[in-house]
Amino acid sequence: MMRIYLFALATFLSSYASAFSQERGPITLLTSELKSKTPAKWEVHVRWREEDTLLATITPWPYQDAFELWYDQSKLFGTLTALCPGPDDEIWSLLQAKQDVVLEPTVGGKAGVEARVSCRKLLSATR
Repeated sequence: MMRIYLFALATFLSSYASAFSQERGPITLLTSELKSKTPAKWEVHVRWREEDTLLATITPWPYQDAFELWYDQSKLFGTLTALCPGPDDEIWSLLQAKQDVVLEPTVGGKAGVEARVSCRKLLSATR
């Protein structure tokens, strides 16, 4: 009887670990990629939004730099565009064709929903 319980426990833990690693894989990878491209003081928070959007919230620091970027829309768009993963980056192999990486700036607790950048759309436009 003990073997049955151990087998069931091992099966459960194996499936849980597999599901956990699949869920965390793209988040961890994108977070790492973005942090390697942003200044050390900037904050990066990546999470799933719905099932088709990997949303990365980017918070520039210090505040003065963040506000200057916020009010210069062309510079903000250029900065976010430069942070998008390239066409050959590993993150795309972890996502399905309908899934996207979206970058969203935040300043002073205010999200820039209107300033979001869809990385998949950018890649499609450059091909």
